[in-house]
Amino acid sequence: MTLATHMLVSAALQFCQNRGEGAYVLRRGDRTAGAILLRHSHRDGTSTLYVRRYAMEGGMVWEATTPDAAPLPDADADDYIGKRAKTDPDLWAIELETTDIAAVLEFL
Repeated sequence: MTLATHMLVSAALQFCQNRGEGAYVLRRGDRTAGAILLRHSHRDGTSTLYVRRYAMEGGMVWEATTPDAAPLPDADADDYIGKRAKTDPDLWAIELETTDIAAVLEFL
């Protein structure tokens, strides 16, 4: 059984906030089955985007949308989120201002 999307989003927000880091909902999607896009915001005006996908071994894994998790300029990240939202109205987008994205991805 998997958790409803809004519960995963709440858990991610709480995880970061408990560590004293910023976490924000940029876009709300379907409460139960919406896809989640994570935006890891860096302090230099860039962001790295992550999406969940099914692993071949079963379960879910987080994957960067760019090769080697290369950061995008914030404007490009905004465009990517906007384009995905147009094709997937159930999409959730959350922004995380964390120093340890690996810990967040492992938690989720």
